[in-house]
Amino acid sequence: KYIDLNGHVSPVYSDSIVMDTTAPTGTVSINGGSAITASTAVTLTLSCTDAGSGCSQMQLSKDNITWDAAETYATTKSYTLPTGDGVKTVYVKYKDNIGKWSATYNDTITVDATVPTGTITINSNASYANTAAVTLTLSCTDAGSGCSQMQFSNDNVAWSVAETYATSKSYTLSTGDGVKTVYAKFK
Repeated sequence: KYIDLNGHVSPVYSDSIVMDTTAPTGTVSINGGSAITASTAVTLTLSCTDAGSGCSQMQLSKDNITWDAAETYATTKSYTLPTGDGVKTVYVKYKDNIGKWSATYNDTITVDATVPTGTITINSNASYANTAAVTLTLSCTDAGSGCSQMQFSNDNVAWSVAETYATSKSYTLSTGDGVKTVYAKFK
C-alpha cells in the first residue's frame, strides 16, 4: 500500500507470478507402441507434462542430431520415418511456456516393407521319388522382421493352412506318377 504526503493510505495492491523452475517431461509412442510396421508413414502419440507454465512446443528428430523446426505441441502427429527396412527411432523434446526444453524422449519401431524371399527343395533336390511322402527343405529370408509362417500348395491355387515357419517339413505330394511341383509362400 502507499501513503501520500497528507497521510492518505491507498488500498492494498498485489501481483503474482507462477514460479516454474522444472523442465517439462514427456513420452512418445509410434503407432500405439507397435513393434513393427509395413509403412514408413506412422502416427505418433505424444505426451508432455509441465506443472508450472504448461507445454507449448515440441521438436522431432530421426537421428537425435538434426531436429525439425519447433512446432506447436500436439498429442498426435502423422510422421514419416526414414526409408528402408530396419529399426527406426523417433526422438522428441518438449518446451514449456517460459522456454525450458525437456530431456529427449524416444521410441523405436521396425519397418518391414519388403516381402520375404525363400527357396524350397524336395527330398534334398533328388530327381525322383518312389513315394508321395517327401521331405521339403525350406529357407526364408526377411530383412525386416524375419519369417514367421509358411503355406504350401500342389497346384498354386488351393493352399494349406498357415503354419509356423521351419526349415524342414514332411509333406505328401499329389497322387499319381509324373512331375510334381510343390509351391511355398512365406510370411
